[in-house]
Amino acid sequence: MQYRNRSFAELKEACAHINKSDFELVEKAFRFSAQHSKNKEQEAHQANTAFILASLGLDAGTIAAALTHEILFDSPEKKTELEKALDTETAGIVEDIARLKSVKNRNYGELENQRLAKVIMGIAKDFRSLFVEIASQLDKMRKIQQRPENKRESLAELVQDVYAPIAHKLGLYEMEWEIQDLALKYFKPKEYEKIKALVGEKREQRERNVKKLEREIGAILGREKISASVSGRAKNFNSIYKKMFGQNKKFGEMGDLYGARIICNTVEDCYRAIGLIHLNFRPIGEYDDYIANPKKNNYQSIHTVIDWHGRKAEVQARTMEMHRNAEEGLAAHWRYKHIERDRDFDQKLTWVKQFVEWQRKIKKTGETMRSLKLAFGEPEIFVLSPKKEIITLPEGSTALDFAYAIHSDIGNKCASVTVNEKISPLHGILESGDVVEVNTSKKTQCKPAWLNIVKTEKAKTKIRKTLGIKSLKYKPHKAAGAPTTASFKKTIMAKCCNPLPGDKITGYRTTKRKITIHAAGCPLLALLPEKKKIGIEWGAEEKKAHSIKLTVRTVERAGILIDLLSELERQGATIGGTETKSEKGGTIKFAFDIRLKDAEQFQRVRQAILSVPAVIEAGR
Repeated sequence: MQYRNRSFAELKEACAHINKSDFELVEKAFRFSAQHSKNKEQEAHQANTAFILASLGLDAGTIAAALTHEILFDSPEKKTELEKALDTETAGIVEDIARLKSVKNRNYGELENQRLAKVIMGIAKDFRSLFVEIASQLDKMRKIQQRPENKRESLAELVQDVYAPIAHKLGLYEMEWEIQDLALKYFKPKEYEKIKALVGEKREQRERNVKKLEREIGAILGREKISASVSGRAKNFNSIYKKMFGQNKKFGEMGDLYGARIICNTVEDCYRAIGLIHLNFRPIGEYDDYIANPKKNNYQSIHTVIDWHGRKAEVQARTMEMHRNAEEGLAAHWRYKHIERDRDFDQKLTWVKQFVEWQRKIKKTGETMRSLKLAFGEPEIFVLSPKKEIITLPEGSTALDFAYAIHSDIGNKCASVTVNEKISPLHGILESGDVVEVNTSKKTQCKPAWLNIVKTEKAKTKIRKTLGIKSLKYKPHKAAGAPTTASFKKTIMAKCCNPLPGDKITGYRTTKRKITIHAAGCPLLALLPEKKKIGIEWGAEEKKAHSIKLTVRTVERAGILIDLLSELERQGATIGGTETKSEKGGTIKFAFDIRLKDAEQFQRVRQAILSVPAVIEAGR
């Protein structure tokens, strides 16, 4: 397939899912790229990267970041200019990408590919930077023959062993499959051409066939009033290669060159759907009922192979619950077994996969897509030991925190540290990808001043224990006083309780002309001095939309984030962001930043969220 550079007109067409006001950000980014790219090749590469992501239905912020993604890596001093031209969020994604590239360049060849993949995923502050970086590497791989000959092999190996696994873990399967095929074409050109000849169809034709298969199955189900979603795929060359040359299978023995997956509402509909498929297409090959007879890992689905206009096609039918279990639950079959498993880390990536699925669902329904940041509790950094062991620390941790994370004795006897082979102070702030070496001395003893250096509670606890210092506990008390009324120039909504029009409220005087508005039942308000509290009522604030934080606790189950986001959308809540945090006992805590009109709407939203299966509690 011949790859060409994409024009702005083609990019605009691919951004049809983005509303006009949001697309203005993409236009600004395109102009910024034209003005600040170091050459035409870089400008074209950034446009191609943006086109790939726009074709996947991603948001304006991601596409704008793609259009400018190499500029801060080459010229970090342009960050302020980029923020002014676009916005702080987009500039943050671009800065994140520059950090990813720096870590990749510093550690590629020094760190095992499986660990490098984990470090790259772990250091992304905004997961959209990973989307841009994968698309960027894909565009480079498409034009590998244009690169210097001495750099081609390292690029092909990097995208195959590092970026394809990342794409898979994030649910970006289209990019994963193309990366695999391009790597196969580079490393095994003869085998690639043999498979290409056996398949006998160009990629564009295969993609058209997939769409046709989806439409035909959808029409069959629609006529019988079966509500289901149908997604198709053509088996990529790399998968065919693995079966032919890895499993010694003949090309004619493969029954899944084309495939369709039917997601039904009920088990009964799964069987009805497969029955209708067999009535319309001749079944050939194997028929496996893993719904009635689940696999040992609890995988459930019905598989059948049909003759679809002279081609073999595999059709699967399952419920959404079965699908999510297959993709994220116990039955998830990670194709990249060599990537080390980390339950907490994989769970974070599951949230990203669910967000991608949710965004694509919005695109299919024609609604406006919104950007959404996912935070995973306290931001983390991934730091490496000289032996390339990965140490996870909270963002802002120091070199001394690293020493205590290795072992308390190493922390207590820490004399000096080197970061990336350069001497660094103990209070030096670490960044993801840093390689840290601790030098110890028997003469060195931990000091009380070190409590002001370390950030982690683990390090503080070890220092206090060594020095014999006991932790002090502070208990606040309620002060007396009488409420008053007054007029103020500025009011601020308290973030601790997020009051909404309709709530009973109390003002707390912070300065002579400023107050903070709390809900009358706010626990924090009860601890504040009574003499600074004033009576207050809602006025013009009722007409505005208000930002609040909705906290939801759920049982851990596959697809829960999608269900919560979808329900918030249905209730008309504008979603600004969400944080997720795993808790002990198999529960998840979500905190959604949403905008609502009043307390009445909040109660409707809360009741709707409480009706979602697996939700334990919801509130402010």
